[in-house]
Amino acid sequence: SPVAWSRASWSCQLVDMCAWLAFASAQVLSSVWASAKNDPGLQDRTHSFQQSVALHGDEHLTNVVVWPNTPGATFDAWADGVADPMPYAYTGADARYDPPASLQNYEAAWALDERTRKMALLVLDMEEDYRSQVSSAIPSSKRVLDAFRARGLPIFWTNWAKTAAMGGGGTDRFYGFRGISNGENPNFVHKSAATMEELAPVTEIEKAREIKSLHFSKFADRHADGREILMPMLDELGIDTIVIVGSWTDICVLTTAYEAADRYGLDVIVVPDATATGILGHNAALFLMAHVVAKLVPSAELAAFIGSAPASILPVPVPVARLEDSSQLQLALVLPGGGRAVAVALLSAAAGLALVAWATRRRREAAML
Repeated sequence: SPVAWSRASWSCQLVDMCAWLAFASAQVLSSVWASAKNDPGLQDRTHSFQQSVALHGDEHLTNVVVWPNTPGATFDAWADGVADPMPYAYTGADARYDPPASLQNYEAAWALDERTRKMALLVLDMEEDYRSQVSSAIPSSKRVLDAFRARGLPIFWTNWAKTAAMGGGGTDRFYGFRGISNGENPNFVHKSAATMEELAPVTEIEKAREIKSLHFSKFADRHADGREILMPMLDELGIDTIVIVGSWTDICVLTTAYEAADRYGLDVIVVPDATATGILGHNAALFLMAHVVAKLVPSAELAAFIGSAPASILPVPVPVARLEDSSQLQLALVLPGGGRAVAVALLSAAAGLALVAWATRRRREAAML
């Protein structure tokens, strides 16, 4: 009957409404769980971490120092005087809450020679525009650079290349739109984005690994089509440990180190005497990296370690040539006779063969008419 049909219709609508409300409530009340399945930052690049957890998970931490939270106290961040004494007292942001009685100070649990490693060096933004501000880091950066070259280990360069014409993002709005024409605004390059001559790439392979960067984190730079630039190049080489030198300590070095460890699961070494900055946060940045994401190793110690040719540093084979960007052929292959001239000759020969094939095809078509 019409009445029965009407009741059934309303009943169905009520059931649908209850189901929708239950679904909507579930979306509001349930948490969004991140997944480790395809997360590169959670890859075990050592292939041994879970075994170590099973063997040593019940032991006490050995890479932590507990400090009493005494107002006004300081401690030496590094015994060798790399950094000045740092204040560590924390009074709490809100007077209604008591500050912690003690503070934990962590450092990297891993040792440089505890396992085999595939290492790459990142020379960050050591460019002419910053020479007057970061020149103190040149000698130590050169020491590490020479050690990597002597062992044939891969090296990557970045150069801060952002101009005001590219601006508009969050960091641009932070620094603002003034100080452009007079060069005061540090967020933009004003003179030259070229690498300082003392540290510049030399070979064709090295030049193909120089990135003109637009981000504080060098892992954030992308090709025009949205592809990442740096991490795929590191993955292609099987890199699991990066060494960072360059500038600015409290901006690009800091953000790159954090993202390398957290987002991409790399072991990070920062060379403190091979970093420099033009603002106030140098020591604070070194302190944060040393106690959160990176191992700090002075340049002399690191160069000596690499120069001693330990078996723990694995050789990194040079990959085949690839087209990194449709507008630029970047060679990563050592060609007989070396360098760009050979590449140009090969490309010219290929173009010549294509032209001959096209002309032959045209003659055949004309003969058939």
